[in-house]
Amino acid sequence: MTILEHESLCAPDAPCDERAPRLRLAASLIGLDAAFRDIADVIDSALDQCAWADEEIEAAQLRHGENDRGPLWGSFSLLRPASDRPWPELLYRTHCRELLDRVAAGADTRPATDAEKLAVLSAASQTAPLNGGAETLYLRLGNRRFPNIFDRAAEVLDMQAYETVHGSRADEYEALLMRKLSQPWRTAGATVKTVEEPDIPLPV
Repeated sequence: MTILEHESLCAPDAPCDERAPRLRLAASLIGLDAAFRDIADVIDSALDQCAWADEEIEAAQLRHGENDRGPLWGSFSLLRPASDRPWPELLYRTHCRELLDRVAAGADTRPATDAEKLAVLSAASQTAPLNGGAETLYLRLGNRRFPNIFDRAAEVLDMQAYETVHGSRADEYEALLMRKLSQPWRTAGATVKTVEEPDIPLPV
């Protein structure tokens, strides 16, 4: 229920000369309702991500045999995406798993994850159709991280043909995204930091 829907806040009919200010007030209250809903959505999204990150850390500890407060246990601050743009649960969990596996292996956590690359490609596809190289990279990354989902696409698309025709361009795009989306702050003991997601043109 919004502020305006609460009967105790509804005013009786007023003379015409008083209605204009009240209409302006009503419009302001509607705007406040929308703002509060937006804030609540942001808070809910952040809390969801915290819960998913905790679950993925616990799963990684089991997967890699970490029984105490080791590197994986202390990796929470590494798991935040570089962008404040909301991520679906499946994509965010994949991002966490890739980073946690890097931590367990002692590998560099700064380069972009496949999830970060997919997020940029997905956003680009909302603006204009992806060219052949970018589409091939999107399918390649999706098949790498979500094989159960992208196997269905393989029944329709000939991935080998995509790779044959556009594979070298896809390699170039992946190298570009790795470089542009690298997070210098994302190292052991890092504090959480958000940076603006770069606008990365994908040439035709």
